[in-house]
Amino acid sequence: MATVHDLTTSRKPQGITHYAYLGERYGTATLLTGSGYLFREEGQRQAVLVSYKDPALLLLGLVVLSEMQHEVDMLVGGYAAIACGRAN
Repeated sequence: MATVHDLTTSRKPQGITHYAYLGERYGTATLLTGSGYLFREEGQRQAVLVSYKDPALLLLGLVVLSEMQHEVDMLVGGYAAIACGRAN
């Protein structure tokens, strides 16, 4: 009978990060457990803690998914290849 070995990973858990707007400012918002979102304006190092219920916080797409889709788009030839290769 074969032995199954436990292969645990030692990766540090990553926070869920969205592209976001806080009022008129654009940046990223990282979910903090039980606290809200940590909003960091694009190009800034300083972050602001924002409540879950703050109406000024607008969450957009997930950063991880957006970066993966960008890589796939580049692998198939870039934006021009995608636009010119469409059937309709």
